[in-house]
Parts: sequence; C-alpha cells; structure tokens
Amino acid sequence: MQTLSPQAKRAMAKIFNLVNMAELPALSDNVHELLDMIGNPNANARQLSTVILKDVSLTSKILQVVNSAYYTRGIKVGSVSRAITLIGFSTIRELAMSIALFEDFIAAGGDQILVGNLLTNSYLSGSLAKNISQKFQMHLPHEEAFICSLFYNLGELIVLIYLPDIHRRVEAKRFGGIDKNQAARTVLNDLTYYQIGMEVAMFWNLGERIVNSMHPNPPRPRHPGDEVGLLMNLSAFCNQLTEQVDSGGNIDNLIERFGGVLPVTPKDIFRIYEELVDSAGNVSEIIRAGIRRRKLQSKLIVVARTAEGKFVRIS
Repeated sequence: MQTLSPQAKRAMAKIFNLVNMAELPALSDNVHELLDMIGNPNANARQLSTVILKDVSLTSKILQVVNSAYYTRGIKVGSVSRAITLIGFSTIRELAMSIALFEDFIAAGGDQILVGNLLTNSYLSGSLAKNISQKFQMHLPHEEAFICSLFYNLGELIVLIYLPDIHRRVEAKRFGGIDKNQAARTVLNDLTYYQIGMEVAMFWNLGERIVNSMHPNPPRPRHPGDEVGLLMNLSAFCNQLTEQVDSGGNIDNLIERFGGVLPVTPKDIFRIYEELVDSAGNVSEIIRAGIRRRKLQSKLIVVARTAEGKFVRIS
C-alpha cells in the first residue's frame, strides 16, 4: 500500500471526484481473464481460444495482426487455435491482452494522437522488458515483465483521457527536461501520475506486482533472485528509455542509473529496441502512426562511448 502525504490524499480524492471511479472503464472481462492466465501453469491453448472467441472484435483483430507478413510469412491463418499453434501460446496471449486493453482506453475517448502515442510507448516498453528478460536470462517470469511494463503509464493515461486540461498543464511544466511525475506533483499538490496509477490498479485488483512496478524510482533488488525488485527496475527502465528515445532525450543518466541492476549494455538495448519497432504489427489501429514514426527514429539512433567510458546517444 502506498503512503501519500496529506496534500496528496486530498488531491487524490479530488481527482477521483472529477473522474468518478464508477465511470472508469472497468477492465473488460477479457482483460481480467487474460491476466488470470499469467503465471497459471495450468492455462492452455483451449482456454485462451475460448476467452478470445467470446469477443468478435478481438478475434478479428487478433487474426488481422497474426496474418501480417512478420508473423506468418505468407501462411494464411483463419482461426485462433491455428494462430496459437503457429505463433505460440505466449505471443497470442500478449497480443490479445494488449489489444483488449487498448480498446478499453480508446473507447473512453480523449485526444487520439496523444493516447495513441502513450499506448505505443506502453506496448514497446512491455515488449522490450520481455525481450531483455529473455535475452539476458533474468530470473523472473518473462510474461510478467511484459504485463508490468505495459501498465506502467496507467496513471498518465487516466489523466490524459479523463482530465485533459490537467494533463496539458502538467506538460506545460515540463520545459527544460523536467520529469513528468515532478511536473505532475507541482500541478496536483504533491500527487504524481504513478500514484494515481497505483490507486486505480488497486481499485481494479490488478495485483501487487503490477502496482509496485509503476514506481519510477524503485529500490535496487535485494538479491539476484528478488523477482519483485527486478520487475520494478525493468519496468521503470524500459518505459523511461522508450520515452527518452521518443522525445530525443539524453539517456546517459538512465543507463548509468540502471546499469548496475540490469544485465544489459546500451548497444544491446538499442538493437533490441530497433528490432521491436521493425517487428511491431498492427496491434491497434490507433498506434500505427506511432509505430511508423518510431521506425524512422530507431534508424537514427547512434550510441557512442565517451572519454569517461560512458555510453551516450549522439543522434
């Protein structure tokens, strides 16, 4: 349970008054069922197919994505069960999770370009977290790495969609490279985006690991097998890296801060990021433009070592 200052508690109450928690898009049954499968060793392809087939729109979007050239290499896929067999249980479950979640937020309205940009960052961050955890054989559940990173920006999404005037005021405070949570704190009387996200996640019963992984400044893992600590650090790193790449910001401090916690090198990270952007399918219509823009950006990333031995992005 997070601890809020008295001012932040009052601000949170005011935010929830304005948003009206009862009107938040309660996560669809599909999202909850897919979340329940994460970490469930007994979950199987038949159960996953059943969940997806309950929603005609979700089924259609899944088949549209898997029939892209990247996934099927020209092999026509006409059923969910065939998609699971061909592409894999985990991949289809993550696609379904992302699409179902994004549709909930897209349907809620808001500035579609800004919402799409934030959802694009969330999807790429989740995929980056999973790929890093797999590539470097980190001792944590790879799918949880994806899910925790996917939900990291929940608080900002809520404000962006339901309180756009407040979001604009926060953005206006960010000139000069001020962190978005610091900017939110000045506008929202000591309340941050991540605290709002944690509160909504608890309201939705999303689980302690997802809630904790929204913290932008997590403590170091207590030991090499500390899954919670690793998930928190990986989620924060992947989301902040994706945001910095998107904005053209300096990633030197980010690399230095997390370099001793995560077993990655800057060149590895950017290679993985570029591969992810190149392989991203049409997970949602709204993030197509965001993916196209990042394809251009990823080709322009150049990393070099300074005289002090640090890696910095130079273009």
